[in-house]
Amino acid sequence: MTDYELRELDKQPADASLGEITDSALAYLSLEDLLVELLERIRTLVQADTAAILLVDRERGVLLARAARGIEEEVRQGVQVPLGRGFAGRVAAEARPIAIEDVDHADIHNPILRQKGIRSLLGVPLMVGDRVIGVLHVGTLQRRSFDESDRRLLQAAADRAARAIDDAQLSEQRAMTEVLQRYLLPDTLPVIPGLEISAKYLPAPGAGVGGDWYDVFSLPDGRIALVIGDIAGRGIGAAAVMAEARTALRAYALERHSLEDVLALLNALIIGAGRRRSLSVAMFALDLETDALDVVSAGHPPALLVRPDGTRELVAAASGPPLGSKISSGYAAESVAFPLGSALLLYTDGLIERRGETLDDGFARLLEASLIRDANLSLADRAFRDLAANDSAAEDDVAILAVESYALGDTLHLDTDADPTHLASLRRIVARWLTQFGVDDAQRFDITLACSEAAANAIEHAYGPRDATFALDGHVTAQAVEVVVSDRGRWRPERQTDRGRGLQLMNALMDEVIVERGEQGTTVTLRALRK
Repeated sequence: MTDYELRELDKQPADASLGEITDSALAYLSLEDLLVELLERIRTLVQADTAAILLVDRERGVLLARAARGIEEEVRQGVQVPLGRGFAGRVAAEARPIAIEDVDHADIHNPILRQKGIRSLLGVPLMVGDRVIGVLHVGTLQRRSFDESDRRLLQAAADRAARAIDDAQLSEQRAMTEVLQRYLLPDTLPVIPGLEISAKYLPAPGAGVGGDWYDVFSLPDGRIALVIGDIAGRGIGAAAVMAEARTALRAYALERHSLEDVLALLNALIIGAGRRRSLSVAMFALDLETDALDVVSAGHPPALLVRPDGTRELVAAASGPPLGSKISSGYAAESVAFPLGSALLLYTDGLIERRGETLDDGFARLLEASLIRDANLSLADRAFRDLAANDSAAEDDVAILAVESYALGDTLHLDTDADPTHLASLRRIVARWLTQFGVDDAQRFDITLACSEAAANAIEHAYGPRDATFALDGHVTAQAVEVVVSDRGRWRPERQTDRGRGLQLMNALMDEVIVERGEQGTTVTLRALRK
């Protein structure tokens, strides 16, 4: 037998084992199961006592122990190795194999390796193209000098494993991100008389889910908050920052901070947390009583305002840089009129940006979009249809939040949670309804206050701490305004002697007050003659 034949014979077992590292059956395993199975095969292949895989976390600049055999404590204790430090950190930073013959005389960041009695180590980078996604290292309990053939064999195994790991990691991250994003985006949008609110979110074709988001909620003063945001980057990291930003923004807003302070606080939070991401945010506050929009924007594209006469303009240009990019000196709010019959379109840049175009081109297309009314399509759907649905050049996620204002009829119906925090919104809706039918300021104030007192009584007396709803039904004619507040609870006696003046106040404000209490609930009818 020739020397060539002997060399080929020696290679066959290793080649066969390498083939097993990425056989088709592994494609059906979860990432965790895949890593464990790969380590078992690799440990056998190189005749090692231990094997471990650490994956890169770019957000934090570390390697995270994800799977280990023989040194399982690495995973159980959540070992993190800074890139560029210690054995595994150097392998990742230098993107080359490194062997250590005697662990006792080497720079080892992870103390578990010494605690387990490992004497020798060989580590290689897990690479996909020119990108390091992690480190694979093996160890022996007896001192061993890993030679060049050992390095080539382990690197060949790592190269095969890296592709499988990258595919599994991308699938895992996409699934986690999609679940997170679906959970954090509102399941339903609020139903508010006089407004049609619609939204749409679509990820870019074939790309990992990004950090586009929107939100709608009531502020403590009764205004409606409309928020749209876009996190730089994609994947689970962007979705996690989106989750943090959305939650923090709500918390700051509900603490009665001004719009400017909400963004300033959020900016400080993102920078202080070291997220290394920037995000653009626009936040509107719609006053249902005065039809005014207050807005503040941090690096976000301007919104499209369509006025009742059909004229259009871009409003709410950014008053400061995106959040997280630097400590801003502050964000300035502006006020925009939003009269009856207007429409407002908030969006992320994926709706208008196209390769080979300038932003001005995108804004021009937005201003010229037909947005023709369609009884079967919301404004958000119409915007997507006209601007992105058939555009193959679209490369980014698209989030759209739209609001259309319409006239209320002479009857008003509200189903409201029995929650005191909703009273401010209720007062603004009733006031807007009365204004539309020419009720003067003084009488509008009286009727609105009486409605609020009746609603407060329904919340406190009929329900107490348990969840429930109550209804408000109003009717206006040329002669009178009548409002009925009804609940389905059972009336309870007063708990404090200094309470219970709501009924007295209602009688003082209205021309007639009728209270009907029964087993099915309580109904309060308020009637005021038009002046």
